[in-house]
Amino acid sequence: MDQSNAEAYEYAKASGLLGKAFIGNRAHLLFEQTSLSDLWTLLFKTPAPMMPERLLAEEIEREAFKKLIAQYSRFIADWENAPEIIKEQLKIFEIENLKEISDTLCSGSTVLPELIDLGKYSSLHYEKWPDLKAITEETEYDWFNKVPSAHEQQATDFKLDMYLIKSYWKEINKYSGELYEAHLKLFLNEFVIKNVIWALRLSIYYGMEKEEVIKHLLYVGEQACESDPVAGPAIKVLGKNPENRVEWENWEFSEFLNPNSGNGWKIDPAYIERQCYMRKFRKSVQVFHQYPMTSASIVAWFRIKRFELSCIRTAVESIRLNVNPKDAMTSIGIDIQ
Repeated sequence: MDQSNAEAYEYAKASGLLGKAFIGNRAHLLFEQTSLSDLWTLLFKTPAPMMPERLLAEEIEREAFKKLIAQYSRFIADWENAPEIIKEQLKIFEIENLKEISDTLCSGSTVLPELIDLGKYSSLHYEKWPDLKAITEETEYDWFNKVPSAHEQQATDFKLDMYLIKSYWKEINKYSGELYEAHLKLFLNEFVIKNVIWALRLSIYYGMEKEEVIKHLLYVGEQACESDPVAGPAIKVLGKNPENRVEWENWEFSEFLNPNSGNGWKIDPAYIERQCYMRKFRKSVQVFHQYPMTSASIVAWFRIKRFELSCIRTAVESIRLNVNPKDAMTSIGIDIQ
């Protein structure tokens, strides 16, 4: 169908699917289950397969992920020519596959690892395994054609992350007006927070100096600097005293700061990350409703469903490890009533 009809149809379908999703108030249902079998039935409406608990846990996560990819792929298929920015969202999983391939080959193994199946929306030639050059040949990843050494692996992963973020940024900048603003909100909401948390972790947990941390930050311009829309907010936090809460009171994410304790205060990246899970979810919901029947609403839907997937994975682990449901929900940022 043409773009206008497709966008109207997709928005109606997406709204219906979100009504059945385990998000918002319905997220609590995931954590009310007392067994993995019950969780399976809740999610898939069928009796759970008979298998050991560890395998069932893996199968729940695998099936939930497959369901997400299948639903999103159907959105793409409904368009006569789907907007590139919608297809761009699947690229994160293609990059994850490349990292897995790179890590496996780097270790000297020739056993094909378990990869994410994107069906016809995958461009890589997995049948050419274990020839990395042949796998990426005549794809947008053809520059990635050499197996890295062990000491190059981290830099290789970073290069792949940078390719992902710059590719996404390029697609956003093809838009203008309200649609540009909508996609920009989703993009910054994802990557600014990711960069900020990463900067805080490297600085506080690993004791890295500011200049060293900057080398590990994602950016969309020519370099990681304070004027870069993605790297800038992360670089700015590096100038604050991590043990002086007053310095953080006017910070962009100050509402997510860990509270004062009797033993003195020090900023806690893990606490902030937990709080930001829900922020990212709410921002995506906001964009979904604010820009209906547009490509931005479908991208927002995908972000919302990825949050649901995180909730499912957390619920699986909480049941397996017998974690208190309230603690499990807190770890993913779900509000406890």
